[in-house]
Parts: sequence; structure tokens; C-alpha cells
Amino acid sequence: MLTYPWQEKQKQRLLEMQHQDRLPHALLLCGPEGIGLNEFARTFAMQMLCLSKDIDSGHACGTCQSCQLFTAGSHPDISLIEPEEEGKQLKIAQIRELIEYVTLKSFSGKLKIAIIEPADAMNRATANALLKTLEEPPPQSMLFLLSHRPTNLPITIRSRCQRVDFEPALDQTAINWLNSQSYESNLPAEVLLRLAGGGPLKALSMLEDKQLQHRYTLLKDLKSLTKKKVDPVQIASSWQALGSENIFITLMRLIQDLIRLKLQQERANLVNLDLKEDLQDLVNSLDLVALVRNYDFVLFKYQQSTGPMNYNVLSLFEEIVVNWNKPKTAKYCL
Repeated sequence: MLTYPWQEKQKQRLLEMQHQDRLPHALLLCGPEGIGLNEFARTFAMQMLCLSKDIDSGHACGTCQSCQLFTAGSHPDISLIEPEEEGKQLKIAQIRELIEYVTLKSFSGKLKIAIIEPADAMNRATANALLKTLEEPPPQSMLFLLSHRPTNLPITIRSRCQRVDFEPALDQTAINWLNSQSYESNLPAEVLLRLAGGGPLKALSMLEDKQLQHRYTLLKDLKSLTKKKVDPVQIASSWQALGSENIFITLMRLIQDLIRLKLQQERANLVNLDLKEDLQDLVNSLDLVALVRNYDFVLFKYQQSTGPMNYNVLSLFEEIVVNWNKPKTAKYCL
């Protein structure tokens, strides 16, 4: 297992800490979706558990008993904690099992490692259950907390972990890697990375799931809503069918591009660069203040959809479409 080329800086930082025996008991890995947090944590965990004495190589040997167990997914010193259902929260019983697990003796005589993903799926109760383990960690324990939304984590959790940030991968290194994957799309790698928010792995998954096609649907719907020639409830229902997470993110990026065009038409640094003409056609009929209000409202609804409360996604979309392009003086309908 190897890390991705855009993760080299973070890898070298942790290796240096490891060589100096300064690794903390808990690391909080943060970055955009598709940046490879899980792969990085698993690769580094494998290296830490490797029985080879050649730690200067910076990677696991792949042949020792520990590496073979890790590759087979049966290593007793590594545990992955994740929600039982995608999009759901971690249960307090899972955290209690984790606490018991890290107190057990290491099979390899090295570490007991746990990876919590996503860490922001913890509610107040589960976070409080983990807190004491972070404050007084067992001597042979190592926790990796992975999060694309670290601000959703309680400050008490964040303050007891050493944070490692992965910036959006938009540079030439990520572009070269994406080009090497032989993807099928007319869009250049640079545009794909922008659309994926700087997550190369997300860029590939967007192509496989045909998520990029949703942009055309959303843009067409926004035009219809602006002209008031469509049933808003019908649009909200169609958005829900496409998947809430993807629609919220895509919608916010489209509105951001509309704002950029309104402010700097010629030099606008667009995310949806391939849709510039369609965006320009729409932005001419929109007001800047209304656009900013629209963006803030969509962001607010997105935060509600990903927060601890179980909001009805269809209702959130209905609120967005009903309030689209409201006049400056109008109040939003909640």
C-alpha cells in the first residue's frame, strides 16, 4: 500500500515525528472528500505495524506476518470504526467497543490502532464517551480520526488531537496523476479537479457515477425557476431523486460561479468552466444581492442536512426552490 503523490508532505511530516518518537496518540486527518484520508491512514498504520526493522524506507515491507495479516484484512491490531449505515451516526456502543479494544494487549507487541471514519459522525454522547480515552490514552494505542468536516467535531475532541491538513489537490502533481488514470471524459483534468473540490479520487467517482451530468439538470432547473415557468415542488422532488449530498454541493458551486461572473465577467475563475456560456446566459437575469442570499440559504440548508438533526431532505429542497431569486426586500419562507 502506498500513499498518493499529493500526500507526500503529510507523509514526510509523520515519518519525521515517528523517527523522533514524537507521534501523538491521536491524529485528526482533515481534507476535502476524495483526497484519500482513509488510504493514507491505512497505509501509515500498516507501516507502523510492520515487523521489518527498515523504518527508514518510510513504507511497510509487505512480506512480514504483520503486513500479510494487514493486507488480508485480518490484523488483530487494526480496527476501523464507521457508521453501520452510510450517512448515519456512530453509535455509543461502537465507541465503547473501541475503548475496550485499545486497552487490550497488542498482538504484534507494537500498537493497537483504530481508524474512526468519519469522525464527524459522532454526536455529543459518542464524543463524550471517547473524550476520556483521548485525555488518558492507553500507552500502546493510536487513533486516527478522519473528517471532511472537522468543524462539526466538538472542540473538546479537536483540541485533544494533533491535526494534519490535506489541502485540495489542484496542482500539477494531481493533474498528472489524474491523466494517468485513463479516464473517459472530454473534460481536462484541471476542470475535473475543480469540480471535485480538489479531491482526485472524487473526480474519478464523479465520472463513474455520472454525477457531472447533474450540473446540466440543475442549471436548466435554475433557468426555469428564474423565469417562473415550472412547478417548484416537482423540481425539488427530482433533486431528491438525484441524491442530496451531490445536489447540494453542485448547486452551491453553480451559484458561486454565477456570483463570480457577476463580479468579474472576463476574469472570473470558474469551477464549471465548461459551462461558462450557459452560466452567463443565466446570470444576466439575476441580481447579485439575490445570488448571495441564494447561496447563503442553500449553504444553511446543506448544513441542516448534514447536521445531527434528522431533517427531511425533500422539505429542504422545497424551501430552496420556493425561495430561489427572491427580491431584495422579500423574506424567505421557512
